[in-house]
Amino acid sequence: MARPLRYLESGDLIEVTTRTLQGLLRLRPSPLLCEIIIGILGRAQALYGLEIHAFVFLSNHYHLL
Repeated sequence: MARPLRYLESGDLIEVTTRTLQGLLRLRPSPLLCEIIIGILGRAQALYGLEIHAFVFLSNHYHLL
């Protein structure tokens, strides 16, 4: 069952946590993966006006603030 919709004010700080499919270790550290992640986050900021305060990518999940 899905969570109920939340009302967010502009400028609210939210945490996003996402796991890889089946918890597999798909995000193993490498220079190429780091470049891809930084590029994706930069593009999201440019397209959607996001302000990313902190992020951490582990082997099977990530957190964004």
